[in-house]
Amino acid sequence: MNLNKSTGIVKTAGADIYYEMKGAGENVLLIHAGIADSRMWDNEFNLLAENFHVIRFDLPGFGQSDFTGGKFSYNNMINELMDQLNISEVHILAASFGGKLAIDFCLDNPEKCQSLALLSPALGGWEDSLYLQQYEAEEERLLEEGETEEAAILNFNTWIVAGRTTESIESKVKDLVIDMQMKALTKLEPASSVEEIDPEDSIYRIGDIKIPVVIIIGGHDVQDFHDISNLICKKIPTARKVTIPNAAHLANLEFPELFSRIILEFFLADRN
Repeated sequence: MNLNKSTGIVKTAGADIYYEMKGAGENVLLIHAGIADSRMWDNEFNLLAENFHVIRFDLPGFGQSDFTGGKFSYNNMINELMDQLNISEVHILAASFGGKLAIDFCLDNPEKCQSLALLSPALGGWEDSLYLQQYEAEEERLLEEGETEEAAILNFNTWIVAGRTTESIESKVKDLVIDMQMKALTKLEPASSVEEIDPEDSIYRIGDIKIPVVIIIGGHDVQDFHDISNLICKKIPTARKVTIPNAAHLANLEFPELFSRIILEFFLADRN
Protein backbone atom coordinates (compact mmCIF):
# COMPACT_ATOMS: atom_id res chain seq x y z
CA MET A 1 0.00 0.00 0.00
CA ASN A 2 1.31 3.44 -0.91
CA LEU A 3 1.37 5.58 2.22
CA ASN A 4 3.47 8.39 0.76
CA LYS A 5 2.16 11.82 1.70
CA SER A 6 1.47 14.47 -0.92
CA THR A 7 0.77 18.15 -0.30
CA GLY A 8 -0.38 21.12 -2.33
CA ILE A 9 -2.44 24.28 -2.64
CA VAL A 10 -5.88 24.31 -4.27
CA LYS A 11 -7.13 27.68 -5.45
CA THR A 12 -10.85 28.02 -4.72
CA ALA A 13 -13.23 30.96 -4.95
CA GLY A 14 -12.13 33.29 -2.15
CA ALA A 15 -9.35 31.18 -0.67
CA ASP A 16 -6.13 29.26 -1.31
CA ILE A 17 -6.43 25.93 0.51
CA TYR A 18 -3.44 23.92 1.75
CA TYR A 19 -4.04 20.16 1.82
CA GLU A 20 -2.26 16.89 2.57
CA MET A 21 -3.15 13.39 1.34
CA LYS A 22 -1.93 9.98 2.42
CA GLY A 23 -2.87 6.32 2.01
CA ALA A 24 -5.12 4.43 -0.40
CA GLY A 25 -8.70 3.16 -0.49
CA GLU A 26 -11.97 4.91 0.29
CA ASN A 27 -11.65 8.61 0.99
CA VAL A 28 -11.77 10.15 4.48
CA LEU A 29 -11.85 13.95 4.69
CA LEU A 30 -10.70 15.59 7.95
CA ILE A 31 -12.06 19.04 8.91
CA HIS A 32 -10.51 20.73 11.93
CA ALA A 33 -12.02 22.78 14.77
CA GLY A 34 -12.21 26.56 14.93
CA ILE A 35 -9.50 26.77 17.59
CA ALA A 36 -7.15 24.54 15.63
CA ASP A 37 -5.79 23.74 12.18
CA SER A 38 -5.20 20.48 10.35
CA ARG A 39 -2.39 19.56 12.77
CA MET A 40 -5.01 18.60 15.35
CA TRP A 41 -5.47 15.46 13.23
CA ASP A 42 -1.79 14.34 13.19
CA ASN A 43 -2.57 11.05 14.93
CA GLU A 44 -5.77 10.31 13.00
CA PHE A 45 -4.23 11.29 9.65
CA ASN A 46 -1.47 8.72 10.01
CA LEU A 47 -3.61 6.00 11.59
CA LEU A 48 -6.49 6.17 9.11
CA ALA A 49 -4.05 6.22 6.16
CA GLU A 50 -3.27 2.57 6.92
CA ASN A 51 -6.78 1.67 5.70
CA PHE A 52 -8.04 4.71 3.75
CA HIS A 53 -7.05 7.53 1.44
CA VAL A 54 -7.03 10.43 3.90
CA ILE A 55 -7.24 14.12 3.06
CA ARG A 56 -6.79 16.91 5.58
CA PHE A 57 -6.70 20.62 4.90
CA ASP A 58 -6.51 23.99 6.62
CA LEU A 59 -9.64 26.10 6.54
CA PRO A 60 -8.98 29.61 5.15
CA GLY A 61 -7.50 31.85 7.82
CA PHE A 62 -5.92 28.88 9.60
CA GLY A 63 -2.63 27.05 9.24
CA GLN A 64 -1.27 27.42 5.72
CA SER A 65 -4.55 28.44 4.02
CA ASP A 66 -5.44 32.05 3.26
CA PHE A 67 -8.43 34.08 2.21
CA THR A 68 -7.90 35.81 -1.12
CA GLY A 69 -10.88 38.17 -0.87
CA GLY A 70 -14.37 38.36 -2.29
CA LYS A 71 -17.35 36.09 -1.70
CA PHE A 72 -16.82 32.52 -0.57
CA SER A 73 -18.83 29.54 0.61
CA TYR A 74 -17.46 26.69 2.72
CA ASN A 75 -19.68 24.24 0.83
CA ASN A 76 -18.35 25.45 -2.50
CA MET A 77 -14.80 25.44 -1.17
CA ILE A 78 -15.05 21.78 -0.10
CA ASN A 79 -16.65 20.89 -3.44
CA GLU A 80 -13.86 22.65 -5.34
CA LEU A 81 -11.21 20.91 -3.22
CA MET A 82 -12.76 17.50 -3.90
CA ASP A 83 -13.20 18.21 -7.61
CA GLN A 84 -9.59 19.30 -8.08
CA LEU A 85 -8.37 16.23 -6.20
CA ASN A 86 -10.66 13.96 -8.28
CA ILE A 87 -12.63 12.80 -5.24
CA SER A 88 -16.31 12.02 -5.70
CA GLU A 89 -17.31 10.50 -2.33
CA VAL A 90 -15.98 10.84 1.21
CA HIS A 91 -16.37 9.73 4.75
CA ILE A 92 -15.91 12.80 6.96
CA LEU A 93 -14.25 13.22 10.35
CA ALA A 94 -14.83 16.75 11.65
CA ALA A 95 -14.58 18.67 14.92
CA SER A 96 -16.54 21.57 16.45
CA PHE A 97 -16.90 24.34 13.82
CA GLY A 98 -15.61 21.81 11.30
CA GLY A 99 -18.49 19.58 12.38
CA LYS A 100 -20.93 22.34 11.48
CA LEU A 101 -19.32 22.59 8.05
CA ALA A 102 -19.49 18.81 7.61
CA ILE A 103 -23.20 18.76 8.47
CA ASP A 104 -23.90 21.65 6.10
CA PHE A 105 -21.93 19.95 3.33
CA CYS A 106 -23.67 16.62 3.85
CA LEU A 107 -27.13 18.21 3.73
CA ASP A 108 -26.33 20.07 0.50
CA ASN A 109 -24.36 17.20 -1.10
CA PRO A 110 -25.86 13.94 0.21
CA GLU A 111 -24.62 11.98 -2.79
CA LYS A 112 -21.00 12.78 -1.86
CA CYS A 113 -21.11 11.80 1.84
CA GLN A 114 -20.81 8.18 2.97
CA SER A 115 -20.65 8.63 6.76
CA LEU A 116 -20.00 11.29 9.41
CA ALA A 117 -17.81 11.04 12.52
CA LEU A 118 -18.31 14.25 14.48
CA LEU A 119 -16.24 15.40 17.46
CA SER A 120 -18.23 17.89 19.58
CA PRO A 121 -19.98 19.34 16.49
CA ALA A 122 -21.44 22.83 16.27
CA LEU A 123 -24.75 23.25 14.45
CA GLY A 124 -25.98 26.02 12.16
CA GLY A 125 -28.89 27.89 13.72
CA TRP A 126 -28.09 26.85 17.31
CA GLU A 127 -28.77 29.65 19.81
CA ASP A 128 -25.73 29.97 22.05
CA SER A 129 -26.11 29.83 25.82
CA LEU A 130 -25.30 32.86 27.98
CA TYR A 131 -22.01 31.17 28.88
CA LEU A 132 -20.94 30.99 25.22
CA GLN A 133 -22.13 34.52 24.53
CA GLN A 134 -19.99 35.82 27.39
CA TYR A 135 -16.99 33.83 26.17
CA GLU A 136 -17.40 35.20 22.63
CA ALA A 137 -17.67 38.77 23.94
CA GLU A 138 -14.48 38.35 25.98
CA GLU A 139 -12.58 36.89 23.04
CA GLU A 140 -13.72 39.76 20.82
CA ARG A 141 -12.65 42.31 23.44
CA LEU A 142 -9.17 40.81 23.75
CA LEU A 143 -8.68 40.73 19.98
CA GLU A 144 -9.89 44.32 19.56
CA GLU A 145 -7.38 45.40 22.21
CA GLY A 146 -4.56 43.52 20.48
CA GLU A 147 -4.21 40.99 23.31
CA THR A 148 -3.59 38.07 20.97
CA GLU A 149 -1.77 35.79 23.39
CA GLU A 150 -4.44 36.39 26.03
CA ALA A 151 -7.13 35.43 23.49
CA ALA A 152 -5.25 32.20 22.72
CA ILE A 153 -5.00 31.41 26.43
CA LEU A 154 -8.72 32.18 26.87
CA ASN A 155 -9.52 29.63 24.18
CA PHE A 156 -7.20 27.05 25.72
CA ASN A 157 -8.77 27.53 29.15
CA THR A 158 -12.35 27.53 27.81
CA TRP A 159 -12.16 24.55 25.48
CA ILE A 160 -9.31 22.38 26.76
CA VAL A 161 -8.94 23.03 30.49
CA ALA A 162 -12.72 23.42 30.86
CA GLY A 163 -12.88 23.96 34.61
CA ARG A 164 -10.09 21.54 35.45
CA THR A 165 -6.53 22.44 36.49
CA THR A 166 -4.02 23.43 33.84
CA GLU A 167 -1.64 20.88 35.32
CA SER A 168 -4.07 18.10 34.37
CA ILE A 169 -3.49 18.82 30.66
CA GLU A 170 -0.37 17.44 28.99
CA SER A 171 2.06 20.20 28.07
CA LYS A 172 2.26 18.98 24.45
CA VAL A 173 -1.52 19.49 24.10
CA LYS A 174 -1.28 23.04 25.45
CA ASP A 175 1.71 23.85 23.24
CA LEU A 176 -0.07 22.60 20.12
CA VAL A 177 -3.37 24.38 20.82
CA ILE A 178 -1.65 27.69 21.65
CA ASP A 179 0.55 27.43 18.55
CA MET A 180 -2.42 26.68 16.27
CA GLN A 181 -4.29 29.61 17.81
CA MET A 182 -1.41 32.06 17.47
CA LYS A 183 -0.86 31.10 13.84
CA ALA A 184 -4.52 31.88 13.08
CA LEU A 185 -4.83 34.99 15.25
CA THR A 186 -1.70 36.62 13.82
CA LYS A 187 -2.46 35.97 10.14
CA LEU A 188 -2.48 39.03 7.91
CA GLU A 189 -5.87 40.17 6.68
CA PRO A 190 -6.53 39.64 2.93
CA ALA A 191 -6.01 42.67 0.72
CA SER A 192 -9.66 42.52 -0.36
CA SER A 193 -12.67 42.17 1.93
CA VAL A 194 -14.15 38.73 2.52
CA GLU A 195 -17.87 37.92 2.47
CA GLU A 196 -19.25 34.52 3.43
CA ILE A 197 -22.28 33.11 1.62
CA ASP A 198 -24.18 31.53 4.51
CA PRO A 199 -25.99 28.22 4.00
CA GLU A 200 -29.48 27.57 5.33
CA ASP A 201 -29.44 26.84 9.07
CA SER A 202 -28.98 23.09 9.33
CA ILE A 203 -30.80 22.81 12.67
CA TYR A 204 -34.09 22.85 10.73
CA ARG A 205 -33.16 20.02 8.37
CA ILE A 206 -30.74 17.89 10.35
CA GLY A 207 -33.19 14.98 10.21
CA ASP A 208 -32.62 14.73 6.45
CA ILE A 209 -29.27 13.04 7.04
CA LYS A 210 -29.63 9.29 6.40
CA ILE A 211 -26.03 8.04 6.48
CA PRO A 212 -24.27 6.49 9.53
CA VAL A 213 -23.27 9.10 12.12
CA VAL A 214 -21.20 8.82 15.29
CA ILE A 215 -20.74 11.73 17.68
CA ILE A 216 -17.83 11.70 20.13
CA ILE A 217 -17.87 14.20 22.98
CA GLY A 218 -15.86 14.82 26.12
CA GLY A 219 -17.61 14.67 29.46
CA HIS A 220 -16.12 18.06 30.41
CA ASP A 221 -17.21 19.80 27.21
CA VAL A 222 -19.35 22.96 27.25
CA GLN A 223 -23.02 22.08 27.87
CA ASP A 224 -24.11 23.54 24.52
CA PHE A 225 -22.24 20.78 22.73
CA HIS A 226 -23.80 18.04 24.81
CA ASP A 227 -27.21 19.53 24.00
CA ILE A 228 -26.36 19.75 20.29
CA SER A 229 -25.15 16.14 20.27
CA ASN A 230 -28.34 14.96 21.97
CA LEU A 231 -30.46 16.88 19.47
CA ILE A 232 -28.62 15.37 16.51
CA CYS A 233 -29.04 11.87 17.90
CA LYS A 234 -32.75 12.54 18.45
CA LYS A 235 -33.27 13.81 14.90
CA ILE A 236 -31.06 11.32 13.03
CA PRO A 237 -32.06 7.66 13.58
CA THR A 238 -28.67 6.45 12.29
CA ALA A 239 -26.71 8.55 14.82
CA ARG A 240 -25.17 7.39 18.09
CA LYS A 241 -23.25 9.25 20.78
CA VAL A 242 -20.04 8.16 22.52
CA THR A 243 -18.86 10.08 25.60
CA ILE A 244 -15.23 10.13 26.72
CA PRO A 245 -15.77 11.02 30.38
CA ASN A 246 -12.47 12.69 31.32
CA ALA A 247 -12.00 14.74 28.13
CA ALA A 248 -13.16 18.20 27.11
CA HIS A 249 -13.81 19.77 23.68
CA LEU A 250 -11.03 18.15 21.64
CA ALA A 251 -11.08 14.66 23.08
CA ASN A 252 -8.79 13.31 20.37
CA LEU A 253 -5.87 15.37 21.72
CA GLU A 254 -6.37 14.18 25.29
CA PHE A 255 -7.14 10.52 24.62
CA PRO A 256 -5.72 9.77 21.15
CA GLU A 257 -5.69 5.97 21.44
CA LEU A 258 -9.29 5.68 22.63
CA PHE A 259 -10.52 8.23 20.12
CA SER A 260 -8.68 6.54 17.26
CA ARG A 261 -10.14 3.16 18.18
CA ILE A 262 -13.68 4.59 18.13
CA ILE A 263 -13.39 6.25 14.73
CA LEU A 264 -11.44 3.41 13.12
CA GLU A 265 -14.07 0.88 14.19
CA PHE A 266 -16.80 3.21 12.92
CA PHE A 267 -15.28 3.79 9.48
CA LEU A 268 -14.28 0.14 9.01
CA ALA A 269 -17.75 -1.06 10.02
CA ASP A 270 -19.35 1.35 7.56
CA ARG A 271 -17.01 0.21 4.80
CA ASN A 272 -17.95 -3.40 5.39
